[in-house]
Amino acid sequence: MDMLQQISEEKNKPKALPDRIYEELLRDILTGRLRKDSRLNETKICQTYKASRTPVREAFRRLEMDGLVEYIPNRGEFVRGLSQTEVDDMLLMRIELEVLAVQFSVERITEEEEEELADIFKFMEFYTKKNDIQKMIDINFAFHRLLYKSAHDKLLEKTLLAYHTYTNYCCPHNYFAPNYLKRVLAEHRRVYRAIMAKDSHAATDAMRVHMERTVKRSNQALKLVKPAEEEDYII
Repeated sequence: MDMLQQISEEKNKPKALPDRIYEELLRDILTGRLRKDSRLNETKICQTYKASRTPVREAFRRLEMDGLVEYIPNRGEFVRGLSQTEVDDMLLMRIELEVLAVQFSVERITEEEEEELADIFKFMEFYTKKNDIQKMIDINFAFHRLLYKSAHDKLLEKTLLAYHTYTNYCCPHNYFAPNYLKRVLAEHRRVYRAIMAKDSHAATDAMRVHMERTVKRSNQALKLVKPAEEEDYII
């Protein structure tokens, strides 16, 4: 199964109740809908999802393991969330791990994975010309997920997928500057060509530039302002 098809099926596949409760609570915590120090009312959540206490408590345990919820004896579950410092740290760690993933990918990518990456990049070029931002979100994710996969390191792949989910909620793209897709395509082109050329130095340099610009764009998107310094985005 190719990566784009896998992503599509994952989005449309019905989720088990504990997974759905966990993912929706995770989203509400990271987006701030559930505020820090607020109490998670187990009874109310059970009623909302028409669920017994077992799947709700399973979701709570997973959120506790993530460090997003804290159990206080005799009081219940309380939202801890992420501080701004933790979000900033996470973004920096994601940059470093994305760079490491592309380094491993250059060394370990298979011929089959190279062919799939080439197909994804062709889709990226096509939908950039159509200026289809929503379609490009999935294609961009597929490009990065294939790099995680082709790094052939399960722990690295799992960690980066978690960071991707967290940053999507903490730093959502709700503003897209003019020529956004063309800039992103140019950044991915540098990464793609370096991988195909087996040039580890060029690939890691291109990925670092791309991720640093991604973080900057995310910060600007949250402010809902047009970038003040256009030269920062020159490719």
